[in-house]
Amino acid sequence: MKITAVILHYYPERTENIPIIVKDLRANSRPPDEVIVFNNNPAITYSDDNAIVINSSKNYGSRSRHLVALLEPSDYYYLLDDDVTVRKGAIGNFLKYAHDGCCYGYWGKTVDPRIKDCYEAADNVRSSKIVAPKKVDLLVGRGTFFVSFSAFKNMLTTEETLLKEGYKFGRDDDIILSMSNTPFVIPAKKDESFAAMPDGGVGYCHAPEHYELRNTMTKKLYKINKG
Repeated sequence: MKITAVILHYYPERTENIPIIVKDLRANSRPPDEVIVFNNNPAITYSDDNAIVINSSKNYGSRSRHLVALLEPSDYYYLLDDDVTVRKGAIGNFLKYAHDGCCYGYWGKTVDPRIKDCYEAADNVRSSKIVAPKKVDLLVGRGTFFVSFSAFKNMLTTEETLLKEGYKFGRDDDIILSMSNTPFVIPAKKDESFAAMPDGGVGYCHAPEHYELRNTMTKKLYKINKG
């Protein structure tokens, strides 16, 4: 069984987080077989002897992590932003529930698509509050994702529909990936979860249009994938 971890990096305010995340992954109870750092910022050249580093000359947005992951054919992928790290038992905890087609996270939402602000108004499901895996409508990227190879195939099918509609790719990748599959939030104790790191006051969530865009995308994807 092969596991590949992918860390997406863009903001220079978070560069100092990267070696810590890589170190914590390597020291995990079940370390990933490969760790990829995809640096999406053309103004930065990053290097790390403990990871595969890809420096891009173009910002492809957060969606890029999924396509970069497929450069390492693996049974499972662990996807992280550059403002979170993993606790000791995180990967082992995901593996307790892992299976082909899985799409797991620590924070999810159950959605009522009839509501205008359906993303913002959704009921939140968090790993620390449950004792068994719970099915949700979508997973929130804050934290980490653990998915099987086939989850990306389902995502690409959804993206084909979005492409025909003229969607501009690059963000909302967490919603697209999770709503293209059957997402679950898994239970996690403190040492099986993630730990927040400094975000530098930057990121999509700080943009004024962030929640409006996510409300719109959630409603659109609910219609595409759930009818």
